Amino acid sequence: MKHREQSKRMEATMEKTAMILAKHLKEEGIEYAFGIPGGEVLELLEAFRLVGIEFILTKHEMGAGFMADAYYQLTGKPGVLVSTLGPGITNTVTPVANAYLDRSAMIVITGEVSTKLKGVYTHQILEQRDLLKPVTKWSTTLGGCSDSQSIQKAIDICKSGYPGPVHINIPTDVAVMQQKYIPRRKKTTSKVGPAAETIDAFVNSLREAKKPVVLAGVGVALEDAPAIQSFCRNWSVPLITTYKAKGLLPENDVLCFGGTGLSPVADGQHMQLVRDDADLVITIGFDPVELRSDWNLSWQTKTWNIDIVPNEYQLIPVDQEYVGNIQSFFESVNQITEVESKWKQEDCLRYKEDLVKKIEPQEREGLSPFDVVSTCRELLPQDAIAIVDTGSHRIMLNHVWQCYEPKTLLQSNGLGSMGYALPAGIAAQMVHRDRPVVIFTGDAGFDMIIGELAMLPQHQLPVTIVVFNDQLLSLIRLKQSRMNLETTGVEFSGINYQHLAKAYNGNGITVETVEELQAALKEVQSSPTFTIIDARVNPAEYWQQM
Repeated sequence: MKHREQSKRMEATMEKTAMILAKHLKEEGIEYAFGIPGGEVLELLEAFRLVGIEFILTKHEMGAGFMADAYYQLTGKPGVLVSTLGPGITNTVTPVANAYLDRSAMIVITGEVSTKLKGVYTHQILEQRDLLKPVTKWSTTLGGCSDSQSIQKAIDICKSGYPGPVHINIPTDVAVMQQKYIPRRKKTTSKVGPAAETIDAFVNSLREAKKPVVLAGVGVALEDAPAIQSFCRNWSVPLITTYKAKGLLPENDVLCFGGTGLSPVADGQHMQLVRDDADLVITIGFDPVELRSDWNLSWQTKTWNIDIVPNEYQLIPVDQEYVGNIQSFFESVNQITEVESKWKQEDCLRYKEDLVKKIEPQEREGLSPFDVVSTCRELLPQDAIAIVDTGSHRIMLNHVWQCYEPKTLLQSNGLGSMGYALPAGIAAQMVHRDRPVVIFTGDAGFDMIIGELAMLPQHQLPVTIVVFNDQLLSLIRLKQSRMNLETTGVEFSGINYQHLAKAYNGNGITVETVEELQAALKEVQSSPTFTIIDARVNPAEYWQQM
């Protein structure tokens, strides 16, 4: 009887294609879809309403895509980006490319003209699948036959292996077409652990080493963290993370050596350890998409690579490799009871102290970007979620802002897109209504996406936005200087951010000293609305770090 009732629930029913798509997204537990509608996706919006997925209207498709990316980063559920045809889909390319390089599961849904007009009608028409092909894992156009299975396939592909974006194209006549909806069957996936001989080989390498070090990157999933933490602590092996993996081990832990990837100063010390001082490198989900070009000088140190996909990058020299579930691998290693402490605590402390001395500016004039970040970290709660935009401030911040949990510092790292922080911060506050969210952005990146501010009062999101205001593309100006070129095309007029905040029904505070910043941070923690802190920083400090 029970089997018959279950079979009855699993029976196919006839639904509109748009409704089938919405139902499959709802099966994944997805609460939000982000985008800007056109006439070609209206059936889908109605289906979202009926199944209980809230459609979040943004001001630009780029902002919508970055929101979808952050939604995945914080929930583990695919982010959904919706656009219409023509300029709608062209505006999605940057955030979809960002998701592709940062390994974010995203479902990109685009509307298209009726199949009857395809090949004849040309207004706003592009080859939409070809446009997104280079930055997606898979693409399909729904056609009114077995679309339920095609949608489930797209969802599976976006989550499997290294996660990434997939593209579902839906013509207007297909959206209203009746066809079979086949509910997703619940399946249990067994995580196949490593073979005993693989664990033995890894542990033997570990026992032979005197100074092993772990490099962890974007490929490490949230569920992998506890097993990796236990491994590092059991064997006293220090951990260096890429910027996307910060917080994998709390950064106040003596074994956490901080982030690496884009800072010449910090990377210099880390690369010396990897190439010259360590005798075993353990890479975990470590992807060169996060690294500056200096890392292209491959090291000779013996290397074990642990990842869910094979190492295909010549940048990372691998001697032995395990391809499979990262969590299962380290859980198996952690069953070994006879462990050896590899690093002395005083050596770890000395390494961390040396790094701090290199990062902290010795001379300060005006408001220091270093002091802005360190003051925010000191006064904001430990569980705050931070989002940082691209620019000189991002490189510095990744070596000053301490993370105590994974996925508490979001950024565009593989693509390095400006304009990421504000929309990602909006999504972060939607997901975590009970946690403080702070957005760090340069003035140039903020100005690119400024229209999304309207969403903050609309959705009652009391985020704090710290703008590093120097009226300059600091990183590009530095490169000009080092090439002995004149300052051209990198300076711009500033915006009165206090007035801007007021125009969007928020608060605006200008700070020029650490004391003023401290007072502002105390004020924002009790504010019911968003606050822009206009930090008038001296960019000269960036140049000391580059």
